[in-house]
Amino acid sequence: MKIYFTASEVNKKGLKQIYQRIVNHLQQQGHDVFEKVLSEYTLDVTNLSSREIKEWYKEWLVYVGEADLAIVEGSYPSTIHIGFELGLILSRGKPVILLFEAGKEPVLINQLFSSRLIKSEYSEHNIEEVIDWCLEEAEKIANRRFTFYISPEIDTYLDKVVDKGLVSRSEYIRNLIKKEMKK
Repeated sequence: MKIYFTASEVNKKGLKQIYQRIVNHLQQQGHDVFEKVLSEYTLDVTNLSSREIKEWYKEWLVYVGEADLAIVEGSYPSTIHIGFELGLILSRGKPVILLFEAGKEPVLINQLFSSRLIKSEYSEHNIEEVIDWCLEEAEKIANRRFTFYISPEIDTYLDKVVDKGLVSRSEYIRNLIKKEMKK
């Protein structure tokens, strides 16, 4: 599975080992993990031009659009990006696993209800087992991957659609199907 992982940048030093254990465990299971929180380089959007921010945001949206699910370490949801990412990913119909340390339940996010939100408490002794259980639950509600061939003309058209907007190829096609289903 393609998994997007995010966590608080504010408490990165305090939880870096947990973040690393989460990512390592997922990768050892053969999952493709996209994350930036463990990087020594953190994007400082305050010094970017609006064009650079739009490019970064479009890249992020495409990856999130293609991810099967997201895992959020939410023990310290002290930055707006955690809530924003969680809400946007859920609005796209993707499962989100919200992990938090025992005794550090995210109060505001905890008020959110979604059938695709799996909240689970963990300790340093059971993080891998908790992740495994959460992944089993997420697979029950995850969207199914469907691959098909397209002509070069359709490929060119989809490239133009992606370049214009803030939507991935797969999301564009999903939206067309949803529109047809409503008729």
